[in-house]
Amino acid sequence: MINLYTDRETGKLKGEATVSFDDPPSAKAAIDWFDGQNSQNSQKFLTQTFPKIPIS
Repeated sequence: MINLYTDRETGKLKGEATVSFDDPPSAKAAIDWFDGQNSQNSQKFLTQTFPKIPIS
């Protein structure tokens, strides 16, 4: 799943997104491939995050 973030006031894309992967190796491969790449005059920066675990 891909989530693109927009500015609340203008509705324009902010240039930020999150992408969900089904398995950790796929996520790592995407980060290794795209991190630091240049596209459309913009350098891409990727980091891995993990779902929040509810504290009970």
